Amino acid sequence: GTLAGCASQLDGLAPVGGAAMTGVKAAATDVLLRNKLGIMEAPVCTQVAKTVSCVGSLTDGAPISVRADIGVSPHTMTVTVGGDVIYDGGVQKILDEAAHATDGVGG
Repeated sequence: GTLAGCASQLDGLAPVGGAAMTGVKAAATDVLLRNKLGIMEAPVCTQVAKTVSCVGSLTDGAPISVRADIGVSPHTMTVTVGGDVIYDGGVQKILDEAAHATDGVGG
């Protein structure tokens, strides 16, 4: 019925390149966790053309700002916390390292 119709219409509104945006968000969150930073508000990302921008905040109130260029391959991103750049490099590199780290931990 109508519910299914609504769901498919919403799917149609999903941004193209959503996977890239999801990857940036995951990588940015991982960078924050690696730096032992307490996340109050997880980064919320938006995409305009080939740029993904995310904003969030730490438990101490410091702003989190992420800017990624997904127009280049591999995608690159800069993560800034309270005005200090804590990561500037590849997105996939972080995701790969996170995957390996998880494999090594074993729960």
